[in-house]
Amino acid sequence: MSAVRLLAIPCLASLALYVLAWCLVVPRLLARRRAAGPPPGGLPGLSILKPLCGLDEGLEANLASFLDLDHEPLQIVFGVADPFDPALALVRKLVRARPPRDVAIVVGRTTAAASPKVALLEALLPHARHPIVLLSDSNVRLAGHEPGAILPLFAEPDVGMVYQPVVARGERTVAAAIENLHYTEYAAFLTIAINALVGQHTVNAKGMWLRRATLDALDGFATVRDSGADDYELGRQVQAAGWGLVPAALPVTVVQRDWSWRSLLARNLRHAGLRLRICPLAYPCELLVNPVAWALPLLAFPGWAPLVVAVVVLKLALELSAARLLRGTRLPPRFVPVALLKDLVIFACWFVAPFQRTACWRDRTYRLLAGGRIEPVPAAAAAPAGALETAA
Repeated sequence: MSAVRLLAIPCLASLALYVLAWCLVVPRLLARRRAAGPPPGGLPGLSILKPLCGLDEGLEANLASFLDLDHEPLQIVFGVADPFDPALALVRKLVRARPPRDVAIVVGRTTAAASPKVALLEALLPHARHPIVLLSDSNVRLAGHEPGAILPLFAEPDVGMVYQPVVARGERTVAAAIENLHYTEYAAFLTIAINALVGQHTVNAKGMWLRRATLDALDGFATVRDSGADDYELGRQVQAAGWGLVPAALPVTVVQRDWSWRSLLARNLRHAGLRLRICPLAYPCELLVNPVAWALPLLAFPGWAPLVVAVVVLKLALELSAARLLRGTRLPPRFVPVALLKDLVIFACWFVAPFQRTACWRDRTYRLLAGGRIEPVPAAAAAPAGALETAA
């Protein structure tokens, strides 16, 4: 078989899969919009666990969106590992500036977890008082109506977890635009498509809602202490224990504005390295949802330029139309070419990741181990857990 056909076959196969995904996802997004209505009453109480580390971009607006939720009963448990973390002062300022809310602030983390986020979550969980627990990262922004749209999904008593697809927006740099488009494509568009096509759940930490009874049955976060993909592993553990997983129709929003190329490459290489080690057999399939990367090399062969143009234009049209529905905003015109660059960057990361034995996360270095486990290099001493402040 000629070299050109070796490129053309995966290119066209990848495009066909992307078209199929679009046909599965977009009608669901349109139906969700038509079905939107006022949230039902009588919803269960909600405890939000919010681990923090440093002043992430947009952190003040992100935290304010949670403090301004109109759902009741609502409890928010903030946590930092370091008593000198600047996020601690910001939380206290935001809480003082608002009417009294049920807020707890926990300083310190457990020492048993390799994952710094899980170490914080283990310190926060004992202070959660309501039957539903939301695990929410610091860069998430929640709209006021979201609890009313998600909590009714726990009406069936066997539902242990509800997870949201994730969209990212707010880009002001090229690196942020690449990351936001990639996040929206993989964590929302393809997450919905894969679930619709084969019933596979792809859980993301940005919007994980769990029944407290489910967490208690799993001994809290004990099973994910050394996992670099604690969200995926926790979803797998919930399902293995016989509880139901339900994908929500409503995406959760991550705001990422001024990313650097260093941050972009570090995150995507880490995530790709984890995916490879979690499921080595599925890792090659990721190449089949990137038709642009397969199409561009065909330009080296005479007569294939029209096909390349058709593939690139169709893929970008499908991706950007789905992203417009998912994000609720149109991509700024100056960033439209970035969608093409994004496919090439992610394609390159896919090939580099297998050679990455370590990854940097929150200024610490970790070894990437089989099954998605992580090991600190070197192990750092952690602050003791449990010092609690309660804000009325």
